[in-house]
Amino acid sequence: MPCPGVLGHTPVMSPLVNASSRSVSQRNLRLIVVGQGVSYLGDYLAFFLALPVFVRDRTGSAGSLGLLAAAETAAVLLFGLMAGVLLDRVRLRRAVVLADLSRAVAFGLLALAVALEVEATWMAFAVAFVVGSMGTVFDSGLQSQMPTVLEDDQLPGANAGVEFARNLAMTLGFVVGGVVISAGGGIGGAFAFDGLTYLVSVLAILALKELRPRPKAPVEPVMQALASGLGHLWSTRPLRWATGAALITNLAFAPLAAVMTLYAEADLGIKDEQQLGIFFAVFSAIAALGAISASRLMAWVGVGRSVIVGGLLFGVGAAGAGVAEGWWAVVPFGIGTGGVAINQAAFVTLRQRLTPPERLGRVISASRTIAWMGIPIGATLGGVLGDAIGLRALFIGGGAIIVGVSIVMGAGPLGQSDSAAAKADARATRVLSTDWLRGGGA
Repeated sequence: MPCPGVLGHTPVMSPLVNASSRSVSQRNLRLIVVGQGVSYLGDYLAFFLALPVFVRDRTGSAGSLGLLAAAETAAVLLFGLMAGVLLDRVRLRRAVVLADLSRAVAFGLLALAVALEVEATWMAFAVAFVVGSMGTVFDSGLQSQMPTVLEDDQLPGANAGVEFARNLAMTLGFVVGGVVISAGGGIGGAFAFDGLTYLVSVLAILALKELRPRPKAPVEPVMQALASGLGHLWSTRPLRWATGAALITNLAFAPLAAVMTLYAEADLGIKDEQQLGIFFAVFSAIAALGAISASRLMAWVGVGRSVIVGGLLFGVGAAGAGVAEGWWAVVPFGIGTGGVAINQAAFVTLRQRLTPPERLGRVISASRTIAWMGIPIGATLGGVLGDAIGLRALFIGGGAIIVGVSIVMGAGPLGQSDSAAAKADARATRVLSTDWLRGGGA
């Protein structure tokens, strides 16, 4: 029996799923996970490895590396909210394809500049800004598009699959990066490779077959449309709590991310770049196990509680990394990163199920933008706090804050069972239901 969803939105979940529709949606799921896995591989090779190396070799300045990260973050904070308004007004497929093409062109032009030996440092900052701004359009757009090309019961698995692909790409990125940089044209070859991976993502998006059209959003003035998205985010308690938790978590995590390589060298004794690459690859492989388990965890304890469990694992892993010695730190780092994968897969599913499709772009973008606000503040404080209290204390303290936030979340709507959370909020009736685990939808 159809049940009302958020603000009258009828969930796409159905007790019986047409076999032909199921076949199409399974194909769509594979296309999304594989396409994003290839794209993430390019990102970890070029954006997270080659681009910082390019800036480091040209400037030799740690400050320049900080500005490079700031360029991406600034783009998200500047355009995140408006990107959501745009996404709810245009065709999602067109928006995400154009975003990926823009990122491909950015890296392609940088690769060409390196090949012609006319590269300049400012180009790296420009690429970081373009990739950051188009990335927020793409990520929010794809998450908004997924309910139109997948069955509702597939969303947890699809979001977990994307997180698994991300961690697998992180594992392979440093290995493939070394091969591409050394044998595939150097830094320019890495940039060109990333550009090509965006094109693979484009082909995967174009191959998706829509199962149901997205309801057309009413035409509203920009500020009114923006306010309606923020209003839905605020009035839906599980989303409000989860977004607030993400903001504080990012504030605590950003200092750890900013000093991670320094911590590995100074406190763990992992000094050369090859060892560091192996260290990152190993803990990313451990984290992939968390991503694999995310959909089963959502089925077992519920979507909201999975957000909390992921946060707890994240915090415990971060604190454990501050206690561990040498290479043993790879275990808590893997546990923490696996917790991030679980948290993110559940949080994305939560937003998709608690938001009417015609407002999904605005709500996702607003939630992501608010959560990202903690990153620049935390990253700025990271170096100062690390010098003042030591890097180990920074990891232990940051992990403790994240654990504390997760415990507090357990006392709120996210800590309730999915059915109890639905009953507590009439607008969320059954949108968090795990009925998809039983019957034809399973």
